[in-house]
Amino acid sequence: MKTIIKFIFCIFFIVPVVFAENNINDKNQDAYDLYKELRCLVCQNQSLLESNAPLALDLRKVVLDKLEEGYTKEDVKTFLVERYGEFILLKPKYSVQNILLWFGPIFFLLIGVFVTFIFLRKQSMNKEEGISLSKEEADNLKKILDNNVP
Repeated sequence: MKTIIKFIFCIFFIVPVVFAENNINDKNQDAYDLYKELRCLVCQNQSLLESNAPLALDLRKVVLDKLEEGYTKEDVKTFLVERYGEFILLKPKYSVQNILLWFGPIFFLLIGVFVTFIFLRKQSMNKEEGISLSKEEADNLKKILDNNVP
């Protein structure tokens, strides 16, 4: 009897979800694509698709409304960027304003490699020079080493 109840539960609650996901028209597909490309302003680093914050739900409705009004995907993006700034885009545009964002990691990596190279080079030069001891220091060192050896 429990097996039958579980089976009925699966049919009535899981199957409609599967059919709902397959029922996507072109506007909904465009909205879905935009949901993946736009950032939730409340939950940082989450797309509108992943977020369940109230603002994300409102933004999803705005996106769908704009698409139903006849806006293209780019028009909707432009509208949202004008309203909320480029922060709303999960992948910001290439521009002079955010050049540091795109090339900063490479720049800092190259600086790190250069500093490491200079540090290792100076360290190897110090080893090659060696430290010369005076005759008195050499005799003291020999006495110390001879006394500690069993």
